[in-house]
Amino acid sequence: MPTPIDLRLDVSGVCCPVPLIELAKSVRNLDAGQTLLITGNDPIFESSVRDFCLANGHAVVDVVAGARRSVSVLIRVGG
Repeated sequence: MPTPIDLRLDVSGVCCPVPLIELAKSVRNLDAGQTLLITGNDPIFESSVRDFCLANGHAVVDVVAGARRSVSVLIRVGG
């Protein structure tokens, strides 16, 4: 069964740290267990999102590479 997505966030076209700032704002509005799909194309986007999740108790559920260096990361918000 696919994981439902509670919030989608597209930060394509902006460089770090902006994607992480937007991610931090977005997870504050979600409850533990909810999911957020964030998509970006900064060269360090995926590693930055993984580091953010590790540091803040969130789980990376899935990562999908798309066209033009685009990466989508599905995150489950931690408690």
